[in-house]
Amino acid sequence: AMPGVRHAARCKDTSSSCVRLRAMGPAGGRWQVPASIGEIADKKGQRRRKQQQQQQQQEQQIQQQYQHVQQVNPAAQVVSEKHALEFEREGHTLLRGLVSGDALSRLTEAVQSEYDHRAAEAYSAKLTELGVGFHALSRSSSLPATLSEACEKRGLPVPTLQVYNLHRADRPASKAIREFVSSTEMGRVAADLMGIDSVMLYQTAAFYKNAGDGETVWHSDLNTAPFDTNYMVTFWIALTDVPTRQHSPLEFASRSHRDFALPYWYTIEGMKELDARGYTVAKFAPLSAGDATAHHGWLIHAAPPNVSKRRRKALTVSFVAARARRLGVEGLRQEPNDTDRKGYTKSTNDALIGNTHEAWIPQITPGLPVKHVQLPVVYTRPGAKNLS
Repeated sequence: AMPGVRHAARCKDTSSSCVRLRAMGPAGGRWQVPASIGEIADKKGQRRRKQQQQQQQQEQQIQQQYQHVQQVNPAAQVVSEKHALEFEREGHTLLRGLVSGDALSRLTEAVQSEYDHRAAEAYSAKLTELGVGFHALSRSSSLPATLSEACEKRGLPVPTLQVYNLHRADRPASKAIREFVSSTEMGRVAADLMGIDSVMLYQTAAFYKNAGDGETVWHSDLNTAPFDTNYMVTFWIALTDVPTRQHSPLEFASRSHRDFALPYWYTIEGMKELDARGYTVAKFAPLSAGDATAHHGWLIHAAPPNVSKRRRKALTVSFVAARARRLGVEGLRQEPNDTDRKGYTKSTNDALIGNTHEAWIPQITPGLPVKHVQLPVVYTRPGAKNLS
């Protein structure tokens, strides 16, 4: 019985589908409600189902726009002996047409969509690094102009804009990127280059270098990653044509991944001046959109300023050996550089990417193998132990 109700009697008017309820209390008021509470639930359920169907239809329409992004060019699915040997010896290799045709168009569109959604984050991150306070950011009507002014005031070149982990949101564009980067084909290419049986996806990033933006200094990726491993490969996929060095392609210090003394004795800041080490610098321009370079995690690489008249766009995808161990906290000569720290130590802002992702690294005990939903095993060679 409903609270405060003495009795319920059906209305004499049989055409009415209501019941009359006499309530206890000083006023002794009466209410008319539908005869069947189930009817209310049914109507609400119908409306809710209709809304859900409409939402699903909208999502499917958007998803169809990106449904073929995960199709990696079959020509690039098998790494040749030449590619594997060059990667092992030099620390880098060039994969022409890693993604092409319709798949390239859809991937480029998906990355642009996700980047546009998070552009404010990219600008704000760079301004924060320069010491521009929150209040100044909140008052800014143009973050690009504010960044240019901040760099000019400090005598610094405008840095490359980067957005990490575009594949982790729930938006259709992000899901499309996730399908591509976590595809079996991409995982197999990574495993073949490193000569290992199983790989997990570490991170993705969009690197947009505007006309006039400055250089990217010499560095290695494993100096910024929290892993105790030698197995890491990063694919730098051109999303725009990179015809000359003026358009800022990556450049590589060949065989520097074999230079044990460099990361052992020097911090990432100490790697900026490399002339005395006598490396041969490899340059791969021209590149067409869809071409990719792949480099070892310990390989020193950089990018010159973009002195062309247009923005250079690239997507990077990094893989490490499946179940690579989280770097320990005791007995280290140095801590990982902070460059990538926000990609694995902080939750992602719901307002920026569409949902919140808890930082994975606090959930992994230092020194133990990494097993986490945000770092999925994307490829295991047939016959090898499945580490998923």
